[in-house]
Amino acid sequence: MKLFSVLTLIALPVLGAAAACDKQATESLSVDGKKEIVFNRKWAEKAFSTKIPFSFVYGGRNSSEFLAGWDKQVKDEKIDATKRRRTLTLTDPKTGLEVRVVALIYTNTAGVDWTLCFTNTGTKNTPVLEQVKAVDVSIALDENQDSPVLHRLKGGGANADDWMPFDEALAPGQRNEFAPTDGRSSLGNTPWFNLQWEGGGVITAIGWTGKWTAAVENREGTVRIQAGMKNIHTVLLPGETIRSPRIMQLYWFGNEEIRAYNLFRRTMLDHVVPIINGETVTPPIAHLSTAFYEFDKGTEADVLSHLSAIDGLGFECFWVDAYYGKNDFPTVGNYVFPLLRGFNIDRFPNGMKPVGDAVRNAGLKFLMWFEYDRVSLGTLEDQEHPEWVVRLPEGGTGMFNLGIPEAREYIFRYLSESIKEYGISWMRVDNNGIGYEGFWAYLDKDHPDRVGISEIRCVEGHYRLWDDLLKEFPYLAIDNCASGGGRVDLETCSRSIPLWRTDGTIWPLFDKDFNRAAMQNQLMTGGLSRYVPFNVSGQMGATPYLFRSGFNGGISFCEDVRPADYPRHLLKQAISEGKRIRKYYSGNFYPLTTMSLDTAVWCVFQYHRTDKNDGMIMAFRRPQSEQANFALNGLHEIDPETNYQVTEYPGFEPLSTRMMTGGELLQSLAEINENPGSILIEYEKVSKF
Repeated sequence: MKLFSVLTLIALPVLGAAAACDKQATESLSVDGKKEIVFNRKWAEKAFSTKIPFSFVYGGRNSSEFLAGWDKQVKDEKIDATKRRRTLTLTDPKTGLEVRVVALIYTNTAGVDWTLCFTNTGTKNTPVLEQVKAVDVSIALDENQDSPVLHRLKGGGANADDWMPFDEALAPGQRNEFAPTDGRSSLGNTPWFNLQWEGGGVITAIGWTGKWTAAVENREGTVRIQAGMKNIHTVLLPGETIRSPRIMQLYWFGNEEIRAYNLFRRTMLDHVVPIINGETVTPPIAHLSTAFYEFDKGTEADVLSHLSAIDGLGFECFWVDAYYGKNDFPTVGNYVFPLLRGFNIDRFPNGMKPVGDAVRNAGLKFLMWFEYDRVSLGTLEDQEHPEWVVRLPEGGTGMFNLGIPEAREYIFRYLSESIKEYGISWMRVDNNGIGYEGFWAYLDKDHPDRVGISEIRCVEGHYRLWDDLLKEFPYLAIDNCASGGGRVDLETCSRSIPLWRTDGTIWPLFDKDFNRAAMQNQLMTGGLSRYVPFNVSGQMGATPYLFRSGFNGGISFCEDVRPADYPRHLLKQAISEGKRIRKYYSGNFYPLTTMSLDTAVWCVFQYHRTDKNDGMIMAFRRPQSEQANFALNGLHEIDPETNYQVTEYPGFEPLSTRMMTGGELLQSLAEINENPGSILIEYEKVSKF
């Protein structure tokens, strides 16, 4: 099947030929992606009218064989000044199957975002629908192209190298297929990838909090990208509707990979990530209280002792994790009414209300942990609502079935009452130890022509639950923990941000190896932040090197500050710095070094706000590095002729402020005399010296 033929032949070779036709192609490309904005808009106008960028098999036939004969409607609407909505509806005149694609076309940033829905408008079951590829595009490359390169990230979970970037060259004839594990969308493999060829490329993002699959193939002159739900083979009942994974693609020009990520980050920030009261949700500067310390032995008094200890340090959020339930963690499944029945009343005699009240009185936001997907054997939910719990024949932990509307409504009521009763500002959502794929397969095992329906309904229920809560509580923010980075995808990122992007830092923190955790955090920031602007994880240590390593617009700070000799003044300075520099994290992001776990190298980031013409350089000299300085000649968006005010912070206090031209800045060195050590360099444009 040759999809996209006319659009490919007319427009897409421009991507491959851009650098060859214009030796100054890279220099002529604007930082805000004006060329890409126009191209992606035109791409979408053709794609969602005549050049269909998706495919499926229906009744044993590929959609390319029959879609031309289906009834077609195209509707174009202006939503606001920054986006348009194009709806393509295709209907089978014989069976009544309707395929509706809703695409968002951004007019101020690059990229196109779409979701497919299938509806049976007929009176009988449809033929079998399968192999749904929510994106299926073929792109013609210029002749004599070297092998395209596929840029990916390692998945989240509990590994030291979570979110590490890696590259794979696609030789002619090579096909690369990848998918996540356990039905978690970013476990093992990630739903974000960037295919690059000479002169350009395309970023593809998948929004499906389940079992997606993707493939990229080099067909000697043409590359093909496919992605969709992995397990689907189903008929649709009369009146039934299902949805596909959500897709975002961003076509880009030039040969600078990092520029593509910044175009994508801008689209994420402007159109995808959560917003509360008109402000982008950023990670809070949070303290984890009893986590890492009292655990299941913690009492109300223990929790409040941590709250008292952080008074005056500048924290913004207070965090109560999994260790308050009726039974010791990891036993879960006691989300019942009245709320107090689900608590360990020996340790929390009044539930979480006294803690929530104290947090609010301290002027902080309150974060509380929940894990409603998992139901342990013999818990109250298991006893009182077994009809909502899916349990495999071999027993063990059960899955709470959000695909059942009554079950979803029950959890919505439970969470709603908890949010109101305890004054929750951040709802932390975890999901440990659930192999969703196995549960979904078990639900479908007796229905061979309904494979995939259970997964679809559970995933839809997951989104509906979050959407209902966010509508009910507009001030609520969601932490997408997901067992440490297991469900970070386009759809979850539109409703939440990861405050615990990995479980991989847990063990070095337990071992008090703060430097190891810091290095892992540096790596994760350098990898995941290419696609997800805000993401953090656990870190301990108040020194500049340690705190800055864990800071990424906010921090999940785990260290016990109750000891009398704790360096409170240092931590207060660290938090103050974090609040001062937070503004830069919404700017363009440039990793200036290769991301690795090598203890003998530097890790350096630059953040630049184009509209303000300011930014910062965050540099880390790792413990075994013998190099005392780093050349800043690779900085981005620095005008050699412009004057800048430059301030260096080896510690939390400024060392010096200098007036420099951009040319002088580009010829300067970042110097760190300690290993490990860190330096922060802030710069801003000034009109004259």
